[in-house]
Amino acid sequence: MLSGEPGIGKTVLWQRGVERGRGRLAQVLSHRAAEAEVGLSFAGLSDLLTGVIGTVLPSLSAPRRRALEVALLLADPNTEAHDPRAIGLALVDSLRTLCHLGPVLVAVDDLQWLDRSSARALEFALRRMGDERVGLLATVRSAPGEVARADLPRQLPEELVQELAVGPLSLGGLFQLVRDRLRVELSRPQLVRLREITGGNPFFALELAPELATARPAPGRPLAIPTTLRQLLGQRLARLPDNTREVILTAAALARPTVAVLAAAHDDDRPVTSALERAMGAAVLDVDGERVRFLHPLLASVCYEEAPPWRRRAAHRRLAGAVGDDEERARHLALAAERPDAEVAAALDAAVVTASARGAPAAAAELSELAHELTPADRSDEQRRRLVAAAEAHRLAGDREQAAAILNRLLPDVPPGTERADVLFALARTRRADLPTIAGRCEEALRETGDDHARAAEILVFLSWTRLLEGRVRDALAHARDALQHAEQLGEQKLLARAIARVAMAETWTLEVTPGLLERGVHLEEELEASLEFHESPTVTMARRLMCLSAFDRARPILEAAGAEAQARGDEGTRGHVLFHLFQVEWFTGQWATAATHVGAVIELADQLGDEQFRCIARYAQALLDAHRGDIPKARAAAQEAVEISEAISDALFGLQSRTVLGFIELSVGDPEAADRHLRPLPPWLVSRGWEEPTDFAWTNAIEVLLGIGKLDVARAYIEQYEDRAKRSTSPWALATAARGRGLLAAAEGDLAGAHAALDRALAEHERMRCPFELGRTLLAVGTVRRRARQKRAARDALEQGLVLFEALGASLWAQRVRDELQRISGRRPGSDELTTMERRVASLAAQGLANKEIASALYISVHTVEAHLTRTYRKLGIRSRAALAGRLSASNART
Repeated sequence: MLSGEPGIGKTVLWQRGVERGRGRLAQVLSHRAAEAEVGLSFAGLSDLLTGVIGTVLPSLSAPRRRALEVALLLADPNTEAHDPRAIGLALVDSLRTLCHLGPVLVAVDDLQWLDRSSARALEFALRRMGDERVGLLATVRSAPGEVARADLPRQLPEELVQELAVGPLSLGGLFQLVRDRLRVELSRPQLVRLREITGGNPFFALELAPELATARPAPGRPLAIPTTLRQLLGQRLARLPDNTREVILTAAALARPTVAVLAAAHDDDRPVTSALERAMGAAVLDVDGERVRFLHPLLASVCYEEAPPWRRRAAHRRLAGAVGDDEERARHLALAAERPDAEVAAALDAAVVTASARGAPAAAAELSELAHELTPADRSDEQRRRLVAAAEAHRLAGDREQAAAILNRLLPDVPPGTERADVLFALARTRRADLPTIAGRCEEALRETGDDHARAAEILVFLSWTRLLEGRVRDALAHARDALQHAEQLGEQKLLARAIARVAMAETWTLEVTPGLLERGVHLEEELEASLEFHESPTVTMARRLMCLSAFDRARPILEAAGAEAQARGDEGTRGHVLFHLFQVEWFTGQWATAATHVGAVIELADQLGDEQFRCIARYAQALLDAHRGDIPKARAAAQEAVEISEAISDALFGLQSRTVLGFIELSVGDPEAADRHLRPLPPWLVSRGWEEPTDFAWTNAIEVLLGIGKLDVARAYIEQYEDRAKRSTSPWALATAARGRGLLAAAEGDLAGAHAALDRALAEHERMRCPFELGRTLLAVGTVRRRARQKRAARDALEQGLVLFEALGASLWAQRVRDELQRISGRRPGSDELTTMERRVASLAAQGLANKEIASALYISVHTVEAHLTRTYRKLGIRSRAALAGRLSASNART
């Protein structure tokens, strides 16, 4: 980043960098920003991609291609607004495509004037480039002694940005500059004087040197030197004829001036051409084909700012009739207006719709604020409506603070009723407060809705989600049911489906399921033309409920279809949440390699989207998998990061789950006291918030830790509550882990018969699902209890089965725990040809001709685990193929 005062030479250095880049790099994307285009949508992005758009568009997915085409006005926008993140992701993909050809340089002159929509997309992309060879070369203006001001560099990690301050020229440099550019040689006293006056600024120097070389002041009088660059440039412009100044003022008022637009604005080609030629002769601007560009941005600024207001308004009025873009036309109408004008405000409203559809909410916010300013005073309701629209656009642009500031300023003046409800609800959705405050605003908004069922349903759906984040699941259910009642009154299908999804999910957590309700929601969603986002989709909710019931094989295809649909329509938020739930499915069912792939995709998408709540989920998923694989440093760091994020954004739910992982880590490394500090408070918290659904690791891990440190009374209380929830849920996972806890408690109390019975129930429940890690933990418990009962053969059999599972999964710490337990079994080890129970079951099915995949499905284990069992069986029986398996099994069974 080259920074410095106006005229110091940043652009010259930037141009040289661009030239060198074009000679050495695969691609250079360049844009020279202008002050007049700051408020436009994607002016800079359009310039950057002009020469490569044909290369990058075919490489983009359909939703991202569509978003980019609409943003760049290559396709007509529809009424549905594009998510700005889709445009940022399209730019990410575009840069990666170009990187396949070699290093890429993005070059932006006058970065402080890059339009906000382009700046946001560029910042989004640059933060996500990873190892791709992409560089940014930019100039940014700063006053002497001040830090350069541009948002984009401050949004990038500090270590990625190198700032070079461009300083003044030396005497020698000034001499060479004036001589080479102007063919003027100054004496040393003149040169010293020039440097004193200009401060070594080369642009100042080139303006003053001719006058200094030829001026002859009257005796006793100093040379009259303009005190500022503005005066200096103003003098140059003042020497031009009136009609030329009129044309260049129009050019200065235009974001991207062209000869054709200037001619249209002035109704004649010839005067415009003549004026442009004079301006070029005076070194004010240059014409490159159709494009008109001022030789220095300061010339455009001085030309515009020194013109009287009435001339500026006249220029904008002419341009409003000459430009083709609706958004730019509305801006010129606004700048031409002398007073509030209802028609101009309406034109700005239309431009807001266009900017939103192009995925430029920052531009939409500015247009709404302009419309507010131009709304006549007697239309206060329209003024407020436009401010609310501006706040919503700021929120969508990621500037939640500005959105909240506008709404807080507006709130005291809003009359009671639905309008006040809208402002309160908009303020709640900015999430610029803690969750109780947000919920309070929603409740206040509800009191203002009266009989407006649509507004009430929308607010209650959002309030239900807010309560869920707080962990207040019963409140979430109550609000969702209220939302459903309002939606029923309205009869609007999409709202009904959304409300049903909220109700069904909360009912799943509270175990208060309304028969047939979720199925009704799925049917409604199937009939809708529009798609629903993740948390408000009954179909996705059905998959999540199936997961709670351990029906992972039924949930998987539903989630895969939802993910494919979300990707096709460009809904990255829904796709991310679907990927997380697919991770959970594969994690539960022991497909940890696939789960790891999903985790990687979730983390990448979380980084791309910049969504802190989703980032918390991603870090939790990473921690969960790493903890079970035994990568403790990585797991602990990810879980701690997830806890910190959850506290910062008040996400109680994933805060609890991340603390569960921290407790599991300590349990895995053999520190039950540390694990207890994390885990013991969690089940009471779930109970206090009405969380009944038991498929949560907090219960089972807390119970095992309490038993490990001898807190049997507390463990018993937890087990009784957990068993009750498991029975009501009918989830095999919950029933199995609850029975395991009961078995371990019975063993700790000396009731070995009760322990065996409970653990047998646990194994029976494991037969109804596929969750090899938890089966391994249950087999470890069985082996430990059998060993203590001196049932060595049965203990060794169970432990060896658990060891195979843990080793196949890559659960290194738990595999070691099993090995340690095996070493405690004294006496003769079994012969090498003696098969464990699981090995015999696998071998028997293999001998019957079943394929490994069919065996895995029948026994609810992974294919990898089947392969591990068969390898051990072949080794023990001294065979090499399935062909010999049946005979050797018969002989082995006869000896047994």
